[in-house]
Amino acid sequence: MEKALLTGNAWKVGAYDKTAKTITLVPDPAWWGEKPKLDKYIFWAMDSKARTDAYLNKEIDDTPASAPEDYQRLKGDKDTDFRIGARWDQVTLSLNGGRGPLQDVRARQAVTLGVDREALAKVAGKDLPFRPKLVNNHFFMPNQEGYQDNAGSFGKRDVARAKKLLDEAGWKDEGAGKPRTKDGKQLVLEYVMPADAIGLAEDQAKLTQQMLGEIGVKVGLRKVPGDDYFDRYVHRGNYDLTLFRQVDRIYRSSSYQDYRQPDGDNAFNNHGRVSSPEVDKLLVEASRTTDAGKQVALYNEADAKLWELGHSVPLYQRPQILAIRKGLANTGAPGLGDENSVRIGWLK
Repeated sequence: MEKALLTGNAWKVGAYDKTAKTITLVPDPAWWGEKPKLDKYIFWAMDSKARTDAYLNKEIDDTPASAPEDYQRLKGDKDTDFRIGARWDQVTLSLNGGRGPLQDVRARQAVTLGVDREALAKVAGKDLPFRPKLVNNHFFMPNQEGYQDNAGSFGKRDVARAKKLLDEAGWKDEGAGKPRTKDGKQLVLEYVMPADAIGLAEDQAKLTQQMLGEIGVKVGLRKVPGDDYFDRYVHRGNYDLTLFRQVDRIYRSSSYQDYRQPDGDNAFNNHGRVSSPEVDKLLVEASRTTDAGKQVALYNEADAKLWELGHSVPLYQRPQILAIRKGLANTGAPGLGDENSVRIGWLK
């Protein structure tokens, strides 16, 4: 049987090399629209940690530079342009309300108030060309129409209020530097992170551990295999705290899975299992209305309720920084937009 030729608009697969882990796209002569400027487009599967080396060795022509250690290595390369944008890319501290102490909304609110988001954003921006922006909304980025600050009283760190909430939840203050206790048990949360995480992730985990320790919450850091992190831990709710990115939620209805009420064992994409009938109703209504203004209002109303529920802590908008080989045009950092691959090409 003859294999079907794979095509996608202006491109078709010209070569597939399993050994080299590359797929080469070439222009499809049958394409009726705008013709590509490139003769070929090679995709190469490689470990993310290998990309900076591959770029500096001129094996590839673009690589992410958002991590401070990568940017510092790349900024001295004279053959490089840095292109910066503001993508829908939110770094989030997820709180698991499906198990342990964080099942109590007061404990989740205390954690929210115990975390200094400005400090975590400052660490993320260290050695980068600009400071990441705090995000006070679960559904909109600061550079997106409809964005408004719904964090309210949860927007800034408040150690005194965090301690009061833990008092109300029955967690006894045992003094400075000691974990709170309740019914003979210590207030301990497990912060799960991938073992192959970059230095920034570890710095932020330790800073979170320190900040929450100041309100009487002991945080234990647990490193797990990178390949298992999402499948065995995040997706299955095997954590109390964890930090991850949410990306490209430009179409807000795609976020419904992140905040809807779980159905038995099915948490959808709501890994922390925190929601309410009110939030669910607002999100369903927002996804159905054709009135753009009403839709924005509904999402912002749901967002305010998510802050009150302590669903998760939006931290900051991760900067989109790409190192691009000089002379490569019409590619880089599109922000909230999309690139048109047929217009990418080399300047003459």
